[in-house]
Amino acid sequence: MRCPGQDPQNWKSDDIFEVPCPACGAKVEFFKDDGTRRCPRCGHGFRNPRLDLGCAQWCPYADKCLAETNPEILKTLKKLKRGARTP
Repeated sequence: MRCPGQDPQNWKSDDIFEVPCPACGAKVEFFKDDGTRRCPRCGHGFRNPRLDLGCAQWCPYADKCLAETNPEILKTLKKLKRGARTP
């Protein structure tokens, strides 16, 4: 079963959007589940400013779900979980 939030059949029109590149201002297209993208003009890589991991932060199946849909999000989730730990 695919998570409804990750299934493109359930996406809305604003789940695909453009943002200006922070380095040169060119438009860069993102899908809501993209972790990062590179600017087609200057090559600058940057994170999706609207990335919302939502249920992935608490769902016990998030690793499996995200590994199947978008490995880049899985990497981001793991970084967030490491950063959330307290010493």
